[in-house]
Amino acid sequence: MAVQLPDDMIVEILCRLPVNMVMRLKAVSKAWHRLISNVCAPLFSAAAAAHPSGFLFLCSYQIIFGLGYFAAYASYPDVRDCVGQTDGFVDSYACMLPFMLSSDHYFDCCNGLLLFVRREQREALPHYYFVCNTTTRQCIAIPNPRPRTAPFAAAIAYDPAKSPHYKVVRFIYFEEKTSCPVKLDIFSSDTGKWVRRGVMLSTELPHAAADADEYGCIRRSIYLDGMIYKLSFVVNYLIRFDLNAPSDVAIELPHKNAADRHGFIGMSRGSLYYSNHDESGLMISIWLLEDRCKRDPFWKLTHRISVDSLTSKYPDVRNSGLHFHTYAIHPASDIIFLGNPTMVISYDLKSNKSEEVFTLSSGLKISSGQHFVHLYSPCYAVLSNFDNNCG
Repeated sequence: MAVQLPDDMIVEILCRLPVNMVMRLKAVSKAWHRLISNVCAPLFSAAAAAHPSGFLFLCSYQIIFGLGYFAAYASYPDVRDCVGQTDGFVDSYACMLPFMLSSDHYFDCCNGLLLFVRREQREALPHYYFVCNTTTRQCIAIPNPRPRTAPFAAAIAYDPAKSPHYKVVRFIYFEEKTSCPVKLDIFSSDTGKWVRRGVMLSTELPHAAADADEYGCIRRSIYLDGMIYKLSFVVNYLIRFDLNAPSDVAIELPHKNAADRHGFIGMSRGSLYYSNHDESGLMISIWLLEDRCKRDPFWKLTHRISVDSLTSKYPDVRNSGLHFHTYAIHPASDIIFLGNPTMVISYDLKSNKSEEVFTLSSGLKISSGQHFVHLYSPCYAVLSNFDNNCG
């Protein structure tokens, strides 16, 4: 008589096998399909998140009447020269979308899930937001909120180590040019419903000038422990949005007179970091947000990198007049990724050693690297489809 192993022992055995082999074993039985989909896949995804396999970014190139843009990808760590669409990765998700991909459609990436926003505002369109998983070759159409409104800036929140479900968050600004959103629309893949709530900031922020070209928050979002962090375009603040309660916090940034207007935010090993050049522009500072989940978090300076010593190793960069900025932080090590419009390097904060990651082909440039470069890692979770019935 066969002995039935307990589920936790089966999971332990399966998680020691190659991922692709385990995914094929879902066909063994309904019980194995459930176990692998609900337990093994999130574990594999969480492990993969600690070892990014590439960079997603926006590439620009010169055309007759200005600049053209396209979505680009560079694998990591085995690439040096990059033409923009390495390994056909961009094509792998572009072919799944029900519209022609342009640089304006890609919006966010979080632990292997990509969020796209369809810009066309026509009544006949049933969906504006799409979540893609390139590993499982899925493109999920997110039901539009009701009443139907034009697509807004959005972010995706997903942590396979905490939950198999993800959220899509819309940031709504309305008429006035505010420093941060006034409302959030939050879609949960668990319920298949949208919920709207107001933004309840701990600190009142000034509005942008009436003639300002930029307002609200920068597109880049960081999701960490149920909260989304965004930098304000207008004021010197980081905004923390709590997705589980109307308890939002405006956190003043540590550099009031930084050389760069906005700086960079990133996450590593469960902590949130901010990076920017100091007032002189000669040092890159990295700050850790302490007590980040509390009402009064504060910044702690952790590292300073000399721009001169950094560029001395790369004479072409020094001669070009381009400067290095922080583009990404490794999620599980002391490595940060610094870049300029033509190249990306890795920098070890412990050894102070740098290494070239990739250089773009002639004529191509990384566009707004501090805000549009995302580290990518595969996600093995199978996503559910939704119908058009939503709240």
